[in-house]
Amino acid sequence: MLHTLILAAGLGTRLRPLTERIAKPLIPIADNCPLGRQALLAKKIGSEKIHANAHHLAEQVQNAATELGIDKVWFEPEILGTGGPIQRMYNDGERGELLVLNGDCEHNLDIETFLEQARNSGATCALLAIDNPEVNTLCIKDEHLVGIENRFGEKGTENATFTGISWYSEKAWEQVAEKDIRDFWAKLIKKGENPFVQIADKNSIWIDIGSPEGLMKAVSGKNPDSFAAAGSAGSGRKYYRMSSAGHSLILQQSHEGDSDFERFVRYGKLFNTLELPTPEIYAVDEKEKRVVMQDLGSVRLCDATQPMLYYPAVLEKLIVWQEASKRAFALDKELANRIFDENYYLWETSYFAENYLQAHLGYTEIPADLSAFFKDLAKKAVAQPKVLMHRDFQSQNVMIYGENKIAFIDFQGARNGSIYYDVASLLWDPYMMIPAETVKHLFELWFHANPLLKDISFENAWEDFLVASTQRLMQALGAYCFLSKKKGIKSFEQYIEPGSRRLSEVGLCLNQNSDNFLYYPQR
Repeated sequence: MLHTLILAAGLGTRLRPLTERIAKPLIPIADNCPLGRQALLAKKIGSEKIHANAHHLAEQVQNAATELGIDKVWFEPEILGTGGPIQRMYNDGERGELLVLNGDCEHNLDIETFLEQARNSGATCALLAIDNPEVNTLCIKDEHLVGIENRFGEKGTENATFTGISWYSEKAWEQVAEKDIRDFWAKLIKKGENPFVQIADKNSIWIDIGSPEGLMKAVSGKNPDSFAAAGSAGSGRKYYRMSSAGHSLILQQSHEGDSDFERFVRYGKLFNTLELPTPEIYAVDEKEKRVVMQDLGSVRLCDATQPMLYYPAVLEKLIVWQEASKRAFALDKELANRIFDENYYLWETSYFAENYLQAHLGYTEIPADLSAFFKDLAKKAVAQPKVLMHRDFQSQNVMIYGENKIAFIDFQGARNGSIYYDVASLLWDPYMMIPAETVKHLFELWFHANPLLKDISFENAWEDFLVASTQRLMQALGAYCFLSKKKGIKSFEQYIEPGSRRLSEVGLCLNQNSDNFLYYPQR
């Protein structure tokens, strides 16, 4: 009878914080996980009983066992090592041959051929190895193990790396009494019963997923087009969901010319460090511009059944974000110096003028008084208190997940800029069309709860908020026109008219609040 034991009790320390959420062998890679793939392999080669051991997040492994085709999970209150689980199974009455597989690797190794050669070798124990010069510690001579570098035995004629895959005849299985299986191999060598070693074909793939680099290498070895699509963005980024055994991760694929990729990764890691409400980043492939990160689900603020119930909590999270400004700027000088200055504000209004006023409304030229208004608006906006600014803080970039948790996405445009810009972006968002009186009520909540504004009067804050609102809405209108007309993303076209109405509402508020303010002439 052939038993298979899949080792799945590791702590996964190199993959934290991911492995604080998901047991390492259950980490989704494409449409399955390493533990699931090893179970499928064991079944394919004729294993009659499939086992796994578990320690860290053991309940996850136990809960997934039936779905993955695992017959028995051996819980280890204390980790038994690499030999202890083998001994425990024998002491509990299991008998026959034992194949041991590694639950935290991805490979295409020919296990069927390995078993055949192991059985025909005359040895009672066999190891499957690969040529990996970085960790080639197995010392091999005449296809048998003669030692392990810096541990025991003698030097061989060639070296290889142990894959974590091994075979034990029943005779060998009953002799295992060591916690570290390498000590058992040393015992066999002393008895002249050297384990047989098969070195896999040079074209074989074997990846240890226990590090961020290994995880990304395993993910990159799969075809993203085979993953479940999880969305796309106006920037051209694509998102894929990798799911298995009740867990999921998101793979973000940036296009080749994505100039914001480096910032997304750097800012994302910074915000993780500061424990800000952004998805955790677990692995990065800079060459292919891929990121594996936390799955926040598919419910954006604009998709929520009762979105208005979440706005106070979202505003609270925005205050947390803004309060982290000094720490963020101290840790990332580039971000601190990425100031949203007068030139940026003037770029936004020229973007609005080109794409909305001229391309959409048909203006042949921009009136002088309107150009003067743009300049005046930029000067007023740049004079406002500066904080960590998200820069695209609207309902499509706020995720609702878990037990009503909130997180921000698409933060690569972060700047050092106006404290009012993000709250203006959120509350006047054309995707949501919150009534103007509710906008003012929510602004009051945010203002009175924000310690950064304790020395500013509400009247002054409201006027500055309307300035930032005008600026932001012009940028948004320019973007809707550009993306729909020049980029051909027609879904943005539906927001042009609502955006125009929002801008008119803010203009009316400005005129009511200040006799000296102009807003763009409607046609």
